[in-house]
Amino acid sequence: MTNVQKALDMLGEHFDSVQILCTRYNGGDDGGTVNISRGTRNWFARYGQMKEWMIREDETSKESRRKPDNEE
Repeated sequence: MTNVQKALDMLGEHFDSVQILCTRYNGGDDGGTVNISRGTRNWFARYGQMKEWMIREDETSKESRRKPDNEE
């Protein structure tokens, strides 16, 4: 069992849904960034939460680009 799976199981005991997204730079010959995505429990809740988070992050990014430099 991976550390991500252990974390997923532990959090799943306390929450209705859990989604974990992780990345790590993997140097060496194979190089590049590796990722893992695991989730448990209510798929619709996880999907909705991720979608809402993406919309909110996109809007925050757009707002920060619209502000003049002296307002940050």
